[in-house]
Amino acid sequence: MLKSFSFGFFFLAMCLGQLSAQDRIHRKGGEVINAKVTEVGLDEIKYKLKDDPDGPVYSISKDRLVKVVYQNGRVESYQNSLNDKELYIGQPRNAIKFNFLSPFFGFTGMSFEHSIKPGQSIEVNLAIIGLGISQKLEDVYVNGGVYINTYKRNPGGVGFGFGYKFIRTPDFINHNIRYAHLLQGGYIKPLIYLGTYGENVLDDKTGTAVLSRRNVTYGSIMVDLGKQWVFGQKFLLDIYAGVGYAVDNVKDAPFISSSFSTSSSAHNFSFIRAGNNPGLALSAGLRFGMLLGGKKGD
Repeated sequence: MLKSFSFGFFFLAMCLGQLSAQDRIHRKGGEVINAKVTEVGLDEIKYKLKDDPDGPVYSISKDRLVKVVYQNGRVESYQNSLNDKELYIGQPRNAIKFNFLSPFFGFTGMSFEHSIKPGQSIEVNLAIIGLGISQKLEDVYVNGGVYINTYKRNPGGVGFGFGYKFIRTPDFINHNIRYAHLLQGGYIKPLIYLGTYGENVLDDKTGTAVLSRRNVTYGSIMVDLGKQWVFGQKFLLDIYAGVGYAVDNVKDAPFISSSFSTSSSAHNFSFIRAGNNPGLALSAGLRFGMLLGGKKGD
């Protein structure tokens, strides 16, 4: 009887040993594959099924895995592999950008972006108001005929913006070159704008158009949606559009055209206020930039 007990114990120990001596591959979706991992590559792992050790070798991309638990208890996690900082060592983490369209609207817009970690960065915007093409104000009235007196808006001031960017996991280029760049990808960016400037306006309270000067202070809370591409680890292109809520110290409707009826309205430079004050804020832009830094081991 003692021999039978010893044999049973030995058999049970062997079964438990065989059960534990296997690798468990956890796929996204909850499936667990009992296997023997034969090779771990950069993009995929190869394995044989535990129940068919002499069968074919299978492979699976790491992007489809949550983790692999090896027979010795060691665990390799892949769920957040694209957010692993080591994948982006040596890449430039900073960028300076120029708003290509801003000079046509009377200001020069510049931005500085810094990557905090994969998928997140901060961005600071600067608007030099007046450094660009000055919009025109046209006084149109009838007095024995039609007379058009043209004035320039001649703004001058500064605006600031601060945003926190959430970037979708960096884009795939192809199967072998997976991680494009820390700053590349679609993004959502909550941000705030604050600014002040002076400008010429046409005042017709007396019935006669008079050119005068006023100061405008503005602010907004917005959300930008955009897409950023990085080329050759040196240059980038950023296209975005934003919507939010804006307020300023001008009570008139937004600046819509250069006619006299709307020339006194507030048309802020970092965004456009639509509707009455306070009102809806809209923005859009096209930025070109250059990457900074990126030494090996960063």
